Amino acid sequence: MNFVHFHLAINHSPLYATLFAFVLLLIGIIIRNRSVATTGLVIAIIAALCAIAAYTTGDEAKDIIDKGPPIAGVDKTAIEPHEDAATYVVISSCVTGFLAIVALFLGRKRERPRWVEFIVVIALLFSITVIARTALLGGRIHHPEVRAVVRG
Repeated sequence: MNFVHFHLAINHSPLYATLFAFVLLLIGIIIRNRSVATTGLVIAIIAALCAIAAYTTGDEAKDIIDKGPPIAGVDKTAIEPHEDAATYVVISSCVTGFLAIVALFLGRKRERPRWVEFIVVIALLFSITVIARTALLGGRIHHPEVRAVVRG
């Protein structure tokens, strides 16, 4: 296995981890259950780590694809926009993960302020939009059915 395989294996993890963190934290806020909200915050940190892993393996995968022979169905021109968008995924995910860490530390000795959880929910929602766009751009690399979607 090389970095192309690793990237293909983990490239969906930031999206699903962020969605899972968003849903858990939102449910925790709505039902006022601190344990569920805390779980959502921890998953948000894991999602940031997943984004870092996907970005790192993607950078190495790009180098392998660029240096290798042409691969049937792979549009090499679609890699650059995906890579540029992935930079924003790492930034938004890491900021969100940092906010989740702050929220966890604020709630260690006393009740965690609910406004802190709301800020993390908003950051997670923003991260989801950034990740979804990056996923669309990544899909265009090898999925011709996605290339027909309006460019953006």
